[in-house]
Amino acid sequence: MTDNILKTIKQFEVTGDFNYAPVTDEMISDAERKLGVKLPIQYLEYIKQFGHGGIAGLEILGVGLTGRMIFVEKTLECREDKLPENFVVIENVDEWLTCLDCNTGNVVSWDYNGYIKEEYDCFDDYLADQMNIAIENL
Repeated sequence: MTDNILKTIKQFEVTGDFNYAPVTDEMISDAERKLGVKLPIQYLEYIKQFGHGGIAGLEILGVGLTGRMIFVEKTLECREDKLPENFVVIENVDEWLTCLDCNTGNVVSWDYNGYIKEEYDCFDDYLADQMNIAIENL
């Protein structure tokens, strides 16, 4: 995770934005096994540091305080609606989902009609841009 992202979070974070759930390597291995993917390192860094949440209304799916793997549950649920097997849901925006393509590391938008649009080259690019958009809308 870039220093700029960490600086932005520190500047704009308010109590309750993140849950800071503890995330272990064993939990990550279990999630990857259940999903059949290798998660991108930038996303892993994020959930290990912050658990679940985001600033200024942005909500990145991660791990709940009880250890509930929210991103795993949402991904498995959406696979029943034909979400590609290499995608992992990181944000639910109602009409579409923001997903990690675990084959490429790209961040993509996917809707329930099967439309896929590549949005960002990596999780950090996505996170920085989405935080800036959320902050501008405060």
